Amino acid sequence: MEMEGLTYLDVEKPRLVIFCGKGGVGKTTCATATALHFAKKGLRTLLISTDPTPSLSDILEVNVRGYIVNLKDVEKLNVVELDYDLVIEKWKEKFGYEVYEVVSSFLPIGEEIIEYIAGAPGIDEEFALSYVLDLYESGNYDVIVWDTAPAGGTLSLLKLQD
Repeated sequence: MEMEGLTYLDVEKPRLVIFCGKGGVGKTTCATATALHFAKKGLRTLLISTDPTPSLSDILEVNVRGYIVNLKDVEKLNVVELDYDLVIEKWKEKFGYEVYEVVSSFLPIGEEIIEYIAGAPGIDEEFALSYVLDLYESGNYDVIVWDTAPAGGTLSLLKLQD
């Protein structure tokens, strides 16, 4: 069945399509259908979920948690569920030593400060947003379909841009 209703989403340049709303309303289902639509049109498509309790792996019956996976049945579709434990590890790799250097320059502390700051509220959301931006700017995809967390979490994520 062709999804004719999605023709208004024709892509001429890289595009980010975001599905946001209350939990349980079908965001993941709609995001998956939209990503399939783009991939079947031959567009390099990434479906990403930043929901802390994702269901893409269950829906697709493929483990996509933490790593970008190409779906074998759909050539142009890559899928990933963000693993927030990996997000924190990447944050520590990217910024941990710098944070330690700055803080230890004026306080007598050990490297445990890295773990403490990595667990601060908002760090995981900020780095998740940075990850999506990096994927968008990479040029590897014509379309990124973003399946977000339920509205409350997504609103705080999007406020980070300020």
